[in-house]
Amino acid sequence: MNAIPMEFWLSLEVLVVCFGIWRVNRFVQGYKMTDRGLPIEDRIEEMVVKQVKSKVLATFVTRDLLMIYYLFSKSINRNVEKKDAYSLHKKVGYGGMMFAFIFVLLLEGVGVSYFLHSWSKVAAWIHLVLSIYMIGFLIGDFKAIIRNPVLISQETIYFRFGLRMKVDILLSNIESIQSGKINYENDKKRKDVWVATLLEFEGPDIEIAFKEPIKIKDGIGREHVTRKMYLSLDEKDEFMRNVNKMVLKYEVV
Repeated sequence: MNAIPMEFWLSLEVLVVCFGIWRVNRFVQGYKMTDRGLPIEDRIEEMVVKQVKSKVLATFVTRDLLMIYYLFSKSINRNVEKKDAYSLHKKVGYGGMMFAFIFVLLLEGVGVSYFLHSWSKVAAWIHLVLSIYMIGFLIGDFKAIIRNPVLISQETIYFRFGLRMKVDILLSNIESIQSGKINYENDKKRKDVWVATLLEFEGPDIEIAFKEPIKIKDGIGREHVTRKMYLSLDEKDEFMRNVNKMVLKYEVV
């Protein structure tokens, strides 16, 4: 079999670069057309949804663009005026654990790539690129968690779980909120229950049951019908008091 001519590879490379430039320009123009009053994260998501028809592909593209945004933007909190904010990373020491995990991943990425280089340069480069991507994702996800605490307005709870998922919960749709340790062991395997904790071994502090089921989209674009949500927060007691107080207003009305 004859080797593929160099001209073919050069033409393919030029074609890929041109397509990439065209796509980036489309995204930039689409972003400029979004509502300037929205947070940057929501503007990025709106821009992608309008241009990418596949829900799954749109989820991955949005996640990667948000990862790049958080990696290179300043670490300031999301717009929190007129809202109560509650963090979810301090109590479990998530920052220290992520630092240690990234350090191990960095050593593993370099070491394994060096080992693979003697066997296959292509495999070595693929492994190195995937390791760098994973490190970038973990850093971006951690910055997203810090910058997007759980917010409570007069009508809605805004929950953004790093780069992995987000959901807006109407206070009028909350049936009850109580300690997460009461029913968790019986509920955690149910399909209509969503568990939002940073670490799998972390027991949730709070249980929120809904009057009507809500839809939550996971990290790969799948929608889950959810009747109950479990989560952990640093200021759990204050959060539960405020939510119960606001929910009570709706029940009185």
